[in-house]
Amino acid sequence: MINYLKLFLKRKNNKEIDNTSLDFLTLQNCDNAVFILDNHLISKNKISYYNCNQNIDDIQVLYFTCINNKPLLFIAGKHNSHIPTSSVNFLPTFLHLAEKLGFNPVLLTIFEETFSCDRNMFVWARKNPSNCKVLEQGKYADTILQGYELQNQAKTFVSWETPYEDVIALDEVLVTQPSNEDDLIKYIFKVPVRIGNLVLNDFSFYDCHRKNIPVSNYFSYCEYKQVINKPYAFLKNALLENKSLTNASIDTEEDKTVIFSTKVKTEQLEFYFSNAYPVELDAANNKVFFLITNLKEYLNTVIYPEYILKLSIVNCTTLSGDITLDIQTYKETAHIYRVPTFIQEISQNKPFIWIDDNNDEIGFSDDRYAHIIPLAEVKYMCIETIEHSDGSIDSKLSIRPNGSNMEIINIFTSKSVDLSKFKEQIKRDIPVPIQCPLDDYL
Repeated sequence: MINYLKLFLKRKNNKEIDNTSLDFLTLQNCDNAVFILDNHLISKNKISYYNCNQNIDDIQVLYFTCINNKPLLFIAGKHNSHIPTSSVNFLPTFLHLAEKLGFNPVLLTIFEETFSCDRNMFVWARKNPSNCKVLEQGKYADTILQGYELQNQAKTFVSWETPYEDVIALDEVLVTQPSNEDDLIKYIFKVPVRIGNLVLNDFSFYDCHRKNIPVSNYFSYCEYKQVINKPYAFLKNALLENKSLTNASIDTEEDKTVIFSTKVKTEQLEFYFSNAYPVELDAANNKVFFLITNLKEYLNTVIYPEYILKLSIVNCTTLSGDITLDIQTYKETAHIYRVPTFIQEISQNKPFIWIDDNNDEIGFSDDRYAHIIPLAEVKYMCIETIEHSDGSIDSKLSIRPNGSNMEIINIFTSKSVDLSKFKEQIKRDIPVPIQCPLDDYL
């Protein structure tokens, strides 16, 4: 350590200019700089992945890592960020963080002198109080497969079947607006929640466009310090003490260099525990990620669209063959509906694309379901076909929504029909551009 300290001091003396923070105007106009302003850690980079704006008081873990041979500082807080150590003003910023959070700044020199892309290097983790507890046998009802109990005065029980709209309406649920425009709205419970024999002070779920289906995922970040320093195994074993999980399937992955995780799966639910950070960051692993997933399908909640204005079809085209609408995302999107009766009559239950002039929408349908999307939200369509060595294919037609961070939405899929054969027909009949997603990066 003395040698590393000498290296660090020598570096400071030899590169004094690197330790002098540039003025904020210069930094804000730089396309790869990092700095601290109003207690926020800010990284500005022409590659959006490396952008960051986090309140220092919200940071939970810092560690050095490497992606694509690029050394980075990973920051876990209200959201995760990666800052290149090569950023302008990185050293003064790191020194400020070290002073503010109380870690040894020599870690930067150690990381640079021993840099390797096959490992992570722990820097700092916030020590938070315990936020969960385990109840003794006989002091709780084993209702883990039915739902969860709010620890309010009334001990309100909430079924896993309760839809978003009803859970959001609970007095004990608080909506939090995201600090990042790309993040989802998050709902948190203001009171502890009991799930079987576990009582969690931290319990949340993210917003969903479709509000009439049960909440798909609840999650918690558990910290538990009364018994052991590393709570993963303790909380996993505590969960399995719930008798109703006796016949559940258990899938455990405990790689000593990556992540410890356990999935406890029943017919309708999945309970997942894992370390919040890679195993080798031992000092950071006092936090466990707990995820509850509702595995049931709720296709009966997909209803017909309600139109204020009657449909006016100004452009349309009919496809043929074994082509189906991709509805895997029906739980996350409100754009998926039952096929409007009027469209069924026109399309004769064949794959169909149309433009509705009255409602300014584009629609895609098969014989059962439809994607109906405002035209203003569509940037372009794209068609991709993959041919496999055994002669089979995977072909899909998708749309790219407007917005720089919006993911492509799959619309039509087929394992027997090459959708590219309809490209010229669609271009002729539907006034929406068709292009390759790779063009976005040219």
